[in-house]
Amino acid sequence: MGKGNVLVVDDSPLVLDVISKFLSANGFEVLTAGDGIEAIEKAFRELPDLIVLDVMMPRMNGYQVCRLLKSDHETCDIPIIMLTVKDQASDKYWGIQTGADAYLSKEFEQTTLLKTIETLIQKRRKRHVAKSLIRGTSLISAVDIVSKVNEQLDKKLFEATVLNEMSSLVEKRIEDFKETVNVVMETMAKVLAYEVGVIVTIKEHDVECFFVIRRFVSEQCLKEIQEYTKNYLKANNICLSPAPVMEVFSSDKIKQADYTEEQKIAYFTVPIHCANNLGGLVILAHDVSEVIDSKEEEFFKIVVRQAYVIVENSWLYNKVKKLAITDSLTGIYNHGFLYECLCKEYARVERYKLPLSFLMIDVDYFKSINDTYGHPQGDMVLYKLSQIFKNNIRVSDTLGRYGGEEFSIVLPESKLEDSVNLAERIRREVEQYNFGDANKAIRCTVSIGVSSYPDPGVRSLEDLISRADKSLYNAKTEGRNRVCII
Repeated sequence: MGKGNVLVVDDSPLVLDVISKFLSANGFEVLTAGDGIEAIEKAFRELPDLIVLDVMMPRMNGYQVCRLLKSDHETCDIPIIMLTVKDQASDKYWGIQTGADAYLSKEFEQTTLLKTIETLIQKRRKRHVAKSLIRGTSLISAVDIVSKVNEQLDKKLFEATVLNEMSSLVEKRIEDFKETVNVVMETMAKVLAYEVGVIVTIKEHDVECFFVIRRFVSEQCLKEIQEYTKNYLKANNICLSPAPVMEVFSSDKIKQADYTEEQKIAYFTVPIHCANNLGGLVILAHDVSEVIDSKEEEFFKIVVRQAYVIVENSWLYNKVKKLAITDSLTGIYNHGFLYECLCKEYARVERYKLPLSFLMIDVDYFKSINDTYGHPQGDMVLYKLSQIFKNNIRVSDTLGRYGGEEFSIVLPESKLEDSVNLAERIRREVEQYNFGDANKAIRCTVSIGVSSYPDPGVRSLEDLISRADKSLYNAKTEGRNRVCII
C-alpha cells in the first residue's frame, strides 16, 4: 500500500507538473485536473485520499469546488488543501469557511506541503473512514455538477437569509422582553415547526424558564413539557429553586383541562454551553409527525443558538435595568425611580388637569423592632410591609422605598378622598398583621401623610412632596398609627 493517492487541481500545466513530480517522488499516486468541473468529476469517481486545490480556476473556482465536495456525504471526509497566490487574511478565512482543512500560499516550501499532506492523510486514516467503491464516469456529469452547485447556492442563500433576519432583530428595541421573545420565536417558526418553545436562561443560581405556546396544546401536554425541561436541567446539574420561574407566554392557547386527546410530543433540544457548563437551553417541543430533517440539524441548531443570544441579551438588559431601579431588600422601586415617576406624573396631570395623590408612609418605632428582634427580623418586617402595600394598590400606581423605613406611593388620577381611604385601609391592615409567627407575634404600625393635586397649596412638584412630608410629621406628633392631611 502506497502513501495514498492525491488529486492535484490547478489550471497551470507547469504547477501541475511540478507538484505531481514532487509528490510521486515521495511515494504518492497522483491524479490531476485542470479546472473545477474536472476536479469534481475525478473526486467523485476516484475518491482520492486528499485533494490539493487551486483557488483561481476557470469554469468553477476552488471555493465552489471545496464547498460542494464538503457538502456531499461521499466526499465530505476527503481532506482539502487550498493552494493560492492570494494570501490575504480574508481569503484564508473564506477558504476555511468553505470547509478546507488547510490553506497554503503558492510560495510554500515543498517540505511544508509534504508535511501537511502526510498529517491530514494520517488523521483521516485514524478516523477509519470507509472508502466507497470506485464509481463509473457516468455517475456524475458536468450537468450534475452545475445542478449540485446551484443547490448549494440556494441552500446557502436560504441560510444567510434566515440568519440575517434573525440578526436584524438585535437592532430592534430590547426593552420589552416579552415582545422580544415573541418576535424571535415567531421568526424561528418560519424554519422549524413546533408546538411549544422553551427558553431557559441560566446565570449562576438565577434560572428562569419561559414557555412560548405557538399552537393550541392541552394543559397536560404543557405540564409534560415543563417536566421534561426540569429533568433535563437536573440531569445537567442545574438546580431549580423550590418555586422556579416558569413563565408561560400565550397562555390563552392552552386547551381546557378536560381535553382528552393524547398528543405525542418529540423534543429538539439545543443546549447553550459556556465554559463546558450548561449556560442556557432552548427546547422546541413538536408533534412526532413533524420530523426534523437530520441533514439540516446543524443549521437548525445555529438558528436556535442565534435566537437564544437575542433573547438572552434582552433578558440581561431587563435584569440590569431592574437592578438599577429596584430596592434590593423589598424588590419594589427605589427612591430614584420613584422620584422620576412622580416627576412624569406631575407634569402629565398638570397639563391635562387631572388629579394626583402622593402618600408618604413611615414605620412607627422601627428602631425598637431592630433592637428587640434583630436586624434580620427588621428586614423581614420591611419586606412584608412592601407586600401589603403592593397588594392594596392598582397596576397604575407606583410603590417605592423612599429611604430607611419610609415608603411612598404615587397615585395617578386619584382624588384626595380616595387616597385617604386607601391610606386608612393600609394602616388598618398593617395594624392587624402578625409579622412574626405562631410562636412569636410581632406587631407594628405605620403613620401616613397624604397630599393631593389640585390643591391651593400645591403649585409645584416640590409642594406636593413637602405637604405629604408635613402631613406625615403631623401623624407622628399626634400619636402615630394614623393618616393625616393638611
